[in-house]
Amino acid sequence: MARLFGRGGSALLLGALLAAGVLVTVAAVLLDSRRDAWDRAREASANLARAVERDLTSEIKAIDLTLRAVSDIMMRAGADEIRPELRRELVLERVRSTRYLDAIVLLDDMGEVIFDTRQRAPSGTGNHADRDFFAVHRDHADAGLHISRPYRSRLGDGLWSIGFSRRLSHPDGSFAGIAVGAIRLSHLQAVFEGMQLGSRGAMTLVRDDGIVLARHPHDERLLGRDLSGAAPFRRMRGTQDGQFVSTASTDQVQRFYTFRTLDDLPIVFNVALAVSDIYETWWEKAVVIGSVTIVLVVTMLLMMMRLGRELRRRRDAEQVARRNEATFRLLAENSSDMVSRLDLSGRRLYVSPSAERIFGRPAVELIGRSPLEHIAPQDRGAAEASMTRLRAGAKAVLAEYRILRPDGETVWVEASASTIINEATGEPEGIVAVIRDVTERKMLEEDLARLARTDGLTGLANRRAFDGALASEWLRARREQTPLSLLLIDVDHFKLFNDTYGHPQGDDCLRKVASAAAGVVRRPADLVARYGGEEIAILLPNTPPAGAALVAEEVRAAVEAIGLTHEGNPPSGVVTVSIGLAAALSPANFSDPMALVSASDAALYRAKRAGRNRVIGSPPAPIATAESLSGSGAQGARAPDRASGAARRGLSP
Repeated sequence: MARLFGRGGSALLLGALLAAGVLVTVAAVLLDSRRDAWDRAREASANLARAVERDLTSEIKAIDLTLRAVSDIMMRAGADEIRPELRRELVLERVRSTRYLDAIVLLDDMGEVIFDTRQRAPSGTGNHADRDFFAVHRDHADAGLHISRPYRSRLGDGLWSIGFSRRLSHPDGSFAGIAVGAIRLSHLQAVFEGMQLGSRGAMTLVRDDGIVLARHPHDERLLGRDLSGAAPFRRMRGTQDGQFVSTASTDQVQRFYTFRTLDDLPIVFNVALAVSDIYETWWEKAVVIGSVTIVLVVTMLLMMMRLGRELRRRRDAEQVARRNEATFRLLAENSSDMVSRLDLSGRRLYVSPSAERIFGRPAVELIGRSPLEHIAPQDRGAAEASMTRLRAGAKAVLAEYRILRPDGETVWVEASASTIINEATGEPEGIVAVIRDVTERKMLEEDLARLARTDGLTGLANRRAFDGALASEWLRARREQTPLSLLLIDVDHFKLFNDTYGHPQGDDCLRKVASAAAGVVRRPADLVARYGGEEIAILLPNTPPAGAALVAEEVRAAVEAIGLTHEGNPPSGVVTVSIGLAAALSPANFSDPMALVSASDAALYRAKRAGRNRVIGSPPAPIATAESLSGSGAQGARAPDRASGAARRGLSP
């Protein structure tokens, strides 16, 4: 090494090359991370635009169908003979079938209100002949469905609304007025506010002529504004969908636009993410990584310069130090770790200064002592085995163990030890050990292992953890001749719940059901896991069928007690669960663990067919006991609240 770095310039040149390599590598990683940030933003905005476009298209078409139906009800021959209250109720039923529709109003050919679902008798709303949704149908018989500019309501609340209107015609085709459905912009705004768009992102609903219908963040100054001349809108016009970068004319912010034209409707919806928001997190990361890299590169260059000077100083003593060259080379190349030299008995002869950082003890305190002294008792056997292998002739060993510091902290270390061979005799004359602090790596490995076994939505154990626990407990039950019970839980009419209240509410429902189930099961050996979709599994080791039936009924009652509204789940009208129970008795009555799962699943389906909100057991589990506990759903008997975990399972305390 002294020959290689005989001149300080050679060391500096090598340092410069290494620094350049590090800088190029970091720059490449940061550029790749920048592309990833852009790709994620592009995909997320496309998914968001697609979801909102589908929702709005479906709702506006529903409004149009409602207007057609109302027009038919109000204008058909003999409609005047229907009682006003009945006609109003028929129209209100149509209004309730839509999500955003606030009211339906009928205007005569002069713009006067002749029917309003918000009032039993039209009064005080004034003439609406000045509204654009009236004029367009009066002047154009073929206008079809017209979407108005945003306007303030004349009912006294002054709320911003949008009108969806259709022409009413006399039998001879002459103008008879219009039917207009009004939606409040606050309803749309409530939907938009849940979207994560960054600090300067925006969502805009625009007519195909450039008139702004709605915008998030809400800004009344932009409602009804004509953007037909703005550069972003010109790129959207006449195109079904797309993505591009442009500067907004409203606030001069450069944004990434994702737009979609609503199917068969004159409306364009766009999501605009500020370019600065897309790269904000990346910039923070780039500044931190870049700063650290520069500091490391400068430090490395300074170290290389110092190394060059040191090597020149040591060149004259090369012959004297040749015998210890391997030791010095290890010390130089591992200066950030603790390097020590030991004799063949395992006693330390030399310890590098970095020992204090790892062991919390000065190097001088470790010299002359055995490396086994400060190892945690549970790891000492592995360390002794490594030392034995070195003494038996192994050239190198690698081991991981914990050491105990004086301050009580436990540190994970990786120890690499090699035998020093005497060049003259070929016999071992000592040991060189390099110890590295790997605590952070071990903590990361433990975190990753825990995350790999946890369901991200409910916080319960995931399917992988359940399968492992089932296999393990099955073997234990067979070996110890103890019962093993399994409950499969399914949320009743969950698909209808999702369709009615939306997937975010569905996720919240699953979390609450999971929390209720976990609150019932309290024994350390029991496992509550998300089995898949809306299904939850509860594994109850050393629990007979009767005890499992009690646990199942407590879970069923706990979920029902939440009182989470579910109109599609009669007769209770709240979220309930059905539970299938199966038990492997001693000796086991199932061939394998999956047979136990299949039996629980079959019992679950019988509970569904029997009316839901109940517990059904699978033979040879006590069907009568489980069914008598669940009764007919919410009216079934409850397990005693004060029963202990052992009593519920039919076990001795």
